[in-house]
This record gives sequence, C-alpha cells and structure tokens, in this order.
Amino acid sequence: MEHVDELIRKQSLASLASSIRKLERALVSVQQKDSSTTVIAKRLKALQMGLAALKSVWDNQVFAYTPKETDEAKTVLASLFPSLQAMASKFKPGSSQATLLIRRVRSLELALAALGEM
Repeated sequence: MEHVDELIRKQSLASLASSIRKLERALVSVQQKDSSTTVIAKRLKALQMGLAALKSVWDNQVFAYTPKETDEAKTVLASLFPSLQAMASKFKPGSSQATLLIRRVRSLELALAALGEM
C-alpha cells in the first residue's frame, strides 16, 4: 500500500469508525422492528474488517480474519461506491456533507487496498 499522510490516516480511521457506529445503531433499530438485518450486518462486518485491515497495515495490529471473510468484505465494500457516488451530486461542493462524503469514499478506498494486502 502506498504511503498515506498521517492526517489522512486519522481522518480515514475516524470516518470508518463513524460509519461503524451508524450501522450499529441502524442494526439495533432494525432488530427492534423485526426486519431483516442481513444487509446491515454484512456491511457492518465489512467496515469492521476494513478498519482492522487499516490498523494492521498502519499500526501493525493483528488481522484476525480468514481469506474468505476478507474476499467477502472486499465485495461488500466495493458495492457501496455506486450509492456514495450518487449522493455526491446532491451535495454542494465544499459543504460539510461533501467533505464528509469525500472522506468516507477515501477511507473505503484505503480499506479496500488494505484488505487486498491481507
């Protein structure tokens, strides 16, 4: 994986952690409504694995997932890009929402790259 500036590392880790927290809350909400949690659970696990992969690459932390799980996570994370790109057109350039979206996309790209090294 290429060298990544320390600020971008921190922003990417924070972005993934934020996405994970949002999905954890969504999972609880959907469970309370007795709805299907499959999609949310898959996305949550993929984001957790992406975060673990970045920490493994950048901070030498242990990555405790199998190659099969890693491949599934890469597929799930890659599937998020079309909806994120569609959202980009809704935000005014330079707005806080656009900035957060750019950081989220960058963090997902970095997570995919890190998962590719696992």
